[in-house]
Amino acid sequence: PQELENLMKLTVLDLATNRFFGYLPRDICSGGLLQRFSAENNEFSGPIPKSLKGCKSLVRVSLQRNQFTSNNISEDFDVYPNLQFVDLSYNNLSGEISGIWGQCPNLTTLRIAGNKLTGSIPSEIVNATKIQELDFSSNHLVGVVPKDLGRLTSMVNLKLNGNQLFGSVPSEFGAFTKLDYLDLSTNKLNGSIPSIFGELVHLNYLDLSNNKFSQEIPSQLGKL
Repeated sequence: PQELENLMKLTVLDLATNRFFGYLPRDICSGGLLQRFSAENNEFSGPIPKSLKGCKSLVRVSLQRNQFTSNNISEDFDVYPNLQFVDLSYNNLSGEISGIWGQCPNLTTLRIAGNKLTGSIPSEIVNATKIQELDFSSNHLVGVVPKDLGRLTSMVNLKLNGNQLFGSVPSEFGAFTKLDYLDLSTNKLNGSIPSIFGELVHLNYLDLSNNKFSQEIPSQLGKL
């Protein structure tokens, strides 16, 4: 209901895991104090509330598994000084991934899997140096995997599977010394598997299936 806009002092709003449907109020963050907003696992539809773009107080946003729509997801969000966690997965969001996420200094998790995103992965995202998880899987992303992602040395989970990425896997990924989970499956990646992957001592899950890799599997992977 639109009356939710009247909750000017709201800092936490949790609507998760119900059967809610319809649109969320446009000005749900009209008070400018909202920090944690959870509406995942419902049947909400329509646009992402416009007021979230200017809601600088946000720390955590969970909107996954709904039916939200957007023709240009890059215009729905802005820079947030305190934002740590964003999950927009499994909606009907279109457009390109914005490099502006890289200007969120405390961002650790960004999930936008299972949407209709196009374009390439912006290299600017590496400016958010605290990122530990990126999930852009099951979209329509193209282009090469940016080698600059290797600068995100806190990375633990990286999921880029189910896109149309091509080119080689950057050897710079060897800098992911904390990496636990890497899924690059179902793309158009080619070339060889970087031997430096054998140095990723914390890696527990590696999926490179359904690509166009050639040459021998490096023996260094036996160190994992």
